[in-house]
Amino acid sequence: MKREKGLIAWAMKYNKIVLLLVGVLAIYGIYALKVMPKQEFPVFTIRQGVVVGVYPGATSLEVEEQLTKPLERYLFTFKEVKKSKTYSYSKDGIGYVFVELNDNVHNKDEVWSKIKHGLSTFKPQLPSGVLALVANDDFGDTSALLISIESDTKTYRQLQNCIEKLEDKLRTVESVSNLRRYGNQEEQISIYIEKEKIASYGIDVVSLYKTLLTKGLVVPSGKVDNADLIAPIHISRPFQSELDLEEQIIYSDPSGNHIRLKDVAKVVREYPDPDSYTTNNGKKCLILSVEMREGYNIVQYGEDVGKVLHEFEKSIPGDIKIERIADQPYVVNASTTTFLKELLIAIVAVILVTMIFLPLRVSGVAASSIPITIFISLGLMLAFGIELNTVTLAALLVVLGMIVDNSIVIIDSYLEKLDHGMPRWEASLESAKEYSKAIFSATLAIGITFFPFLLTFTGQLYDFVLFFPWTILITLTVSLLVAIMVIPYLQFIFVKKGLKRDKEENLEDKPKKKTLLGKIQSSYNRFIEFLFRNPKRALLVGLFSVLVGLVLAFTLPLKLMPVAERNQFAVEIYLPQGSSLEQTGVIAKDLETRLHKDERVVSVTAFIGSGSPRFHTVYAPKLGGSNFAQFIVNTTSSKATEEILAEYASAYAYHYPNAYVKFKQLDYQLGVDADIEVRVSADSIRSLKRFGDALWESCERWTNLCGSTQTSKKYCPASTSPLILLKPIGSE
Repeated sequence: MKREKGLIAWAMKYNKIVLLLVGVLAIYGIYALKVMPKQEFPVFTIRQGVVVGVYPGATSLEVEEQLTKPLERYLFTFKEVKKSKTYSYSKDGIGYVFVELNDNVHNKDEVWSKIKHGLSTFKPQLPSGVLALVANDDFGDTSALLISIESDTKTYRQLQNCIEKLEDKLRTVESVSNLRRYGNQEEQISIYIEKEKIASYGIDVVSLYKTLLTKGLVVPSGKVDNADLIAPIHISRPFQSELDLEEQIIYSDPSGNHIRLKDVAKVVREYPDPDSYTTNNGKKCLILSVEMREGYNIVQYGEDVGKVLHEFEKSIPGDIKIERIADQPYVVNASTTTFLKELLIAIVAVILVTMIFLPLRVSGVAASSIPITIFISLGLMLAFGIELNTVTLAALLVVLGMIVDNSIVIIDSYLEKLDHGMPRWEASLESAKEYSKAIFSATLAIGITFFPFLLTFTGQLYDFVLFFPWTILITLTVSLLVAIMVIPYLQFIFVKKGLKRDKEENLEDKPKKKTLLGKIQSSYNRFIEFLFRNPKRALLVGLFSVLVGLVLAFTLPLKLMPVAERNQFAVEIYLPQGSSLEQTGVIAKDLETRLHKDERVVSVTAFIGSGSPRFHTVYAPKLGGSNFAQFIVNTTSSKATEEILAEYASAYAYHYPNAYVKFKQLDYQLGVDADIEVRVSADSIRSLKRFGDALWESCERWTNLCGSTQTSKKYCPASTSPLILLKPIGSE
């Protein structure tokens, strides 16, 4: 007997070594599934930021001409800035320039560091009234958890003390990074002067203001310095409470009579009228955004934070409630659990389907390749630094049905050779050798199919899909190696007879009865013979199938990225510029009440006057203002989310006078607020308005399309509508 050579023969000969390696790698893969970094989305570069200029007292036109335009011109001197996607927004006293970097920028921190340094040297060129230029480039920081701390009975100060204690405990968790608060209201002591009384005493209001200001200042008080000791001197503040202020002497006459502040004014501790505030289910609350460090397992992170929250809840009063509003660890854990269920279903399906045609042992050997391949692939992904997220999970699900094909091809060949009387060892070797080149070619063809994505995509989309083709290639390569190195020995051990020999031995005297597999094979053979007898008909059917496919491709709805199946959605409320916070709050409260009446709604978190933090990676934070409100709505299920959006989106879009309400379903599209976006440039605001109105009228004629202009009394359209942004040419 000649000595066999090659990888397959080596694996068969040294089967114990191969099985040991496979077992170790599979166990490592199971370990990897638990510890490998997990995120909802891949880590990709958010190339967006905003530069804010503060110009108190200036009108929106003055801000545009004296601050925003010069600032834009300066920012355009940086070659990394993408001009076509950079735009500005000016209003009284403040200007915003929304900056987007070019797609080829990978180290955005370096670019923003240059921009921030340049702004400090550029600021002296602006009017002296410009107080500050601030660049904010942390748009990409996503909250792993949004936590609400709410109460009907506690004050904001008490809630703030509570949230500070929680922050201290959360900082002990290694994987926690940034902690940010939202909705906080600072307490103040207000002095309400009674004009008649202060006039009767002849006291000047300005001098009273100066007196109180100097009394409240903290200034250096010197130090004690001798040969033995140097110690600073600290003088306590004169005002520790409202009573101290009330008793403050503000005037004394030569006769020794004193006038105290309480004689001419009322001192009140209160909260000022807010610029923005947050509520959860109608109750005042503070929101804590908890972010996770890169490279950690978000599921484990959720468990660690959950333990802290559980212990903390035991230490707070019963009238303070802590609730998770956005919970990425739960979402990622659900995705991982779904994948494991799909894996189990795939194994069971392979066994059941192959049992219809093949014996149980054959089915078991074929199905064994699925968990072996998946777990070894997970171990390799951990070794190569590929995390588990929506994209890599999708890649694993795509190849789940492919990884068993190689094994079935080899097993089928093995059974055929056994039926022809070949010894089991030789049949096992020859079955793997016979098809090794074919399955290698097929695996290579499928494995490289998705790599053109990396050549055609740029920017955030490139970062998003970067590991998709690599995950598929790794998994299919492992599948190939398992098929030619593991399956041959497993089939040699567990499958000892072919499909026909055993039956022929036992049924020689009985009439032959075709099996289901035999019937299918016979039908297939007759069909092939028919096609060869009628080649023209066969070609026509094939051509017709291609044409039907093309028609369907052009008629079916197309979308680059799918929506997120989530028990959560967002609502954005826009009012005209200049609308008060009270007006916005009234509309938001009414809509919130209507949502709460729906049994499918679990909670509604309202951000009045501000946008929420980034709670979904591709849903960018919105610019707040007194005319804006935003909801985060949690529902009972993803199905309930779709039902609510279908019922409410069109019904409430223009339900309130002078307001536009946008119901936003979360999806995976990066930085897309509308399917069509039109940006109009002109020399003057008048031209912008005229053209915007004309464009709006044209859009209204289109079926199911409407438009909006930000400079008129129309508002942002629904997601199926064109978005019209109006800006002067000088701002582009």
